[in-house]
Amino acid sequence: MTAVTRPWSAPRRALVALVVLVALALTACGGGGSSGGGADADAGATGTWKDMAVAPIAGRTPAARAWTGKELVVWGGGFCKANPCQFDNVEPLADGAAYDPATDSWRKVAPAPLAARTGSVSEWTGKEVLVWGGTVGTSQSFADGAAYNPATDTWRPLAPSPLSGRGASSVWTGRELVVWGGRDIVSGLYLDDGAAYDPATDRWRMLPPAGLSARSMRDGMAWTGKEVVLWGGGTSNEAFDDGAAYDPATDKWRPLPKSPIAGRFSHATWTDKEVLFWGGEDWSQVFADGAAYDPAANTWRSLPEGPLSARIVDAQVWTGQEMVVWSGTPGTFNNYFADGAAYVPATNTWKPIARWSGRFGSIALWTGKEMLVWGGIVPTGTAGGQTAIKSVADGRRFVP
Repeated sequence: MTAVTRPWSAPRRALVALVVLVALALTACGGGGSSGGGADADAGATGTWKDMAVAPIAGRTPAARAWTGKELVVWGGGFCKANPCQFDNVEPLADGAAYDPATDSWRKVAPAPLAARTGSVSEWTGKEVLVWGGTVGTSQSFADGAAYNPATDTWRPLAPSPLSGRGASSVWTGRELVVWGGRDIVSGLYLDDGAAYDPATDRWRMLPPAGLSARSMRDGMAWTGKEVVLWGGGTSNEAFDDGAAYDPATDKWRPLPKSPIAGRFSHATWTDKEVLFWGGEDWSQVFADGAAYDPAANTWRSLPEGPLSARIVDAQVWTGQEMVVWSGTPGTFNNYFADGAAYVPATNTWKPIARWSGRFGSIALWTGKEMLVWGGIVPTGTAGGQTAIKSVADGRRFVP
């Protein structure tokens, strides 16, 4: 394992703090620009955008979210109330709503038995939306959770977890919610343990040691149908280039082979054959390259160069045929992207997609027909010598 350690400036530290906050939900080839990015398409760009109905809740990020097969469920998260928009300047929220694309309508969800928070993990089980953990500013890390049933619009508390409070990362395996790593924002400690929650029995079990150093994974975890694959991640000044795969059937971990790309915080996207990692950062630079890991062959391959510039906090979804990457930021408060592209593994090629208003930290989920994008953060200028940022509550639907 190699850690990439770099010094970073005070302005960079402010953005990093926000990126960590956003990612724990958890991110220009002409794509950069202002908030007026619009829906204009580049030459040859594919896909179309259309507006979503106005939501009955405030803009927020990072929020718990899940696609249930019928609705996009959003709960919690934080609303920017001051500059800079980070930690104690983010108002934690405890309300939520559900969006039905078939009727283009929202509904408020019932109150949850949880305190307001940001950065909770969330997964859909086929019956319930599981929500666990999260933080409030720099003052509190949560170790509790709840399950929301959209059919009955009711919540139930989860059994007490054996894990300490944190902002963490998670996947749903088809049977269990697997939570691993993360950071206790109060103590500042990064963590290297994990646990699995079975909603059928309302019980938790600890995972064996992964053989990895303590870290935050952000979005760098994926479920392959057999294993939980995690790669990269890091701490407040390190980015790692190692990873591991966990098999719940044997309750064992195995190390991943060395990747062809540098260690980083990156998004993991499962394609039904490979886990794709693209973009991300290692604290010293932001990347525009990527790699694909094949768990069956236990091998890596590099992705071809794409039409997008380096970025973080972008939206990434798998459509069944393509990995769609959209928006994000190059690593500064005052610049963000309105462009995107789709990577097609079958042909090992990229293609540009139509633009929409640039932002970062948006909720993005695939419904089986379209990508729903809602919320996020947009820079609005400067105030008191600092970049002004606001949470937005609008959204759009992208059809490739």
